[in-house]
Amino acid sequence: MTQDFITAIEPIRNQYVNGYATWLADKAKAYPQGAGEYLFEIQAQTNFARKLCRVDFVSAPGDNAPPHEYSLKSMLGFAPMSDRIDGVAVQLNPFRWDSAVVEVPGAIWDRDKVIEWFNRWFGFNGKTPWVTVRDKPSGVLHICAWVEPGMLRIDFGSAPAEALAELIPIARDSGAQVMSIRDASQMAARPDAGHVIG
Repeated sequence: MTQDFITAIEPIRNQYVNGYATWLADKAKAYPQGAGEYLFEIQAQTNFARKLCRVDFVSAPGDNAPPHEYSLKSMLGFAPMSDRIDGVAVQLNPFRWDSAVVEVPGAIWDRDKVIEWFNRWFGFNGKTPWVTVRDKPSGVLHICAWVEPGMLRIDFGSAPAEALAELIPIARDSGAQVMSIRDASQMAARPDAGHVIG
């Protein structure tokens, strides 16, 4: 079942990452001192996991570097799907890879498990995140933020589809019966289940 889920979301991920890879290569040529998936530590109070994020591109290194953001204007359309995976009813709705909302209605995300997941996909090597390749996607998450205790807003960046799939057992361990995935533009929506995944 998890493989069917990964197969269902791969086109969403590929649409974003393929476009981002082309955009990133062009930016790196235009700004030789620049870097992609650039790490920022946020000093102010924030709901970002570990107060960290990766910006799509900066034209020069440093804390005051102007960020450049890549974003899709459209998303792949498909009928909402649902299936039971690892004991959780997973509801999959159209979403953009860099603008996902992953919610466990009626439950609260286990913060420690989410941080452990974040560390893995953000690219931590021990206690520090690793530096990405400047002109190619490096397979890392860009942002994970708590909107509310049972809702995460995630920019999956160039992370693989498995990063989203790994949230399913965390949802189960958080006591969730349902995990809903949708686009951030639909934050207020509480979609009903639709077709079966796979």
